Amino acid sequence: MRPAALLLLAALLPAMATAQPQPDPDWPCVQRLVPRLAAGVLWPGLAEGDWHGEPSVAALVARIAPRGVEEPTGLAAIHDFAAPLGAEARRRLLPLAFTGALEETNRQRDALIEQLRRFARRQRDLAAQVRGLEAELRAAPEPAREELTQRHFFAAKSYTDAERTLRYACEAPVRLEARLGAYARALRAALPPD
Repeated sequence: MRPAALLLLAALLPAMATAQPQPDPDWPCVQRLVPRLAAGVLWPGLAEGDWHGEPSVAALVARIAPRGVEEPTGLAAIHDFAAPLGAEARRRLLPLAFTGALEETNRQRDALIEQLRRFARRQRDLAAQVRGLEAELRAAPEPAREELTQRHFFAAKSYTDAERTLRYACEAPVRLEARLGAYARALRAALPPD
């Protein structure tokens, strides 16, 4: 590489590094934070119309979208919905069903993401409390140590117990994303050929 090119690269690297999105300090999960799922990733084009205005589509979305609905149950509901429809009805209603499932999934994910962020803030506060109690313990005279030791133990235990549940909690948005992907594939597969 030429010296001029190296100088230019050296000058641009700090600017490139600062242009990268900074991690969210309130996001506690190892998975990258994706605030909203975009339709274009799972479904080509956008549906025409309002899925709420189609009672059969709204009923399908109400059956498949709640968090407690397992993927196979939702896929069976999609199959049952699409099977009796003619080609034109499928072309019109299945994209609306995807739009509804996407909207409801994003709504649920928004709530989960906010819960995870609150969890991270509480954990940060609890970690600060544990560190403060450790400092107090080191400085405390012997008679005061027993109560501080108990407070430290329970604060540290609360922190550790909560950290154990974090991995499971972080999987909740991922499970919703995977289920939505399966729904999108099933809905697209039920579309008539062009």
